[in-house]
Amino acid sequence: MTNSALGWVSFGSAEAEAVNALMGALTDSEARDELGIGAIRDGFSDLLFPGTSTVQTRLRYFLMIPQIFHDIDLRARDRQAALRDAEAGLIARILALPEGADRDQLIGVDAGAKLKRMPSAIYWGGIGAWGIRLDDRARIRDVLERMAEGERCWAEMPSIPKDDTRGFNLTKDEADWIVDRCASLRDGQTLLGNLMSRARNISQINDLNKVAQLDLPHNLQLQLNHALAFANTLFGASLLYNLLLAERFAPDTVEQWQQQLGEWQKSEIAPAKDARTLIAPLLEASAEIAFRPNDCTMRFLNAWLGVMHAPTSNDARDIIIARERQAKPGRARLQLNGDYNWSGSSGAGRLTFRWGRVHRYLQDISEAKEA
Repeated sequence: MTNSALGWVSFGSAEAEAVNALMGALTDSEARDELGIGAIRDGFSDLLFPGTSTVQTRLRYFLMIPQIFHDIDLRARDRQAALRDAEAGLIARILALPEGADRDQLIGVDAGAKLKRMPSAIYWGGIGAWGIRLDDRARIRDVLERMAEGERCWAEMPSIPKDDTRGFNLTKDEADWIVDRCASLRDGQTLLGNLMSRARNISQINDLNKVAQLDLPHNLQLQLNHALAFANTLFGASLLYNLLLAERFAPDTVEQWQQQLGEWQKSEIAPAKDARTLIAPLLEASAEIAFRPNDCTMRFLNAWLGVMHAPTSNDARDIIIARERQAKPGRARLQLNGDYNWSGSSGAGRLTFRWGRVHRYLQDISEAKEA
């Protein structure tokens, strides 16, 4: 096998920020894109849950990070180094909190000051998307420079005391502020904002399919229904891909993949006549969320929709094999000859569009306590 690398030409801060977010997300299990549908997956994620990311952890970071910017000494010769030191200090302070404090999912719990990617980089895009940072396209160094010049760069928000011992446990005032912030996104027309505003009543729901059973505004219901239909449609393709890998590299697991594919085939699969119908809400909002459909991906979806009801047919197999070769030129595993140490599962999970992260945020809101 050949080694691969990711490169880009930097045209400006927005492009650099997008690459930064991509690099941070590549290690997450949902970021694995075996069949080249990541752009649609991320498009639906941004449509439903703007500002979220699979590498975020706790909701209070949306307040902690701006607080750090306000607290650092902007007279420092190297402001970015001062910011890093301040974030390392935050990690140390949370680790030193008394027993019972909420430290769950602390970023840097093991690496500490040696952490390569600090929370500010992980949350930067989300802080901009939620309007907490007034210029949503500004880079970290831009904001530091503007703050040093006296420019207002942040929305008004609750202040976290320097002697705070709550860890990630939000106060009710903080939770209410975040709820209001999310509820205002895209003029109140996001599933994230809708769910955040009712978090205390629905935080026990841990399945995105059950969210679809809630009473939702028509446009949000439509977006979620199409996202779930896309997830279920591609789940079958992912299962077939793993069956093909099992036949090639792990024959003893073939039966389990055949069984899973059979169960999927018997499930209720929402019909769609073509790819554009399947992802219609995403195409409608494409300009708003900077989504651009890829012609090759759309052709693959149309081909899969045509064979998905006979997922073990030769035509279905040929489509999956050709798509992997197209999506991963030179690295397609189904084209490898000889021994290959396959992990036993490759991107076989059903897409959830960052729901796991959003569910944690709903819990954070519902668990908020008086200061």
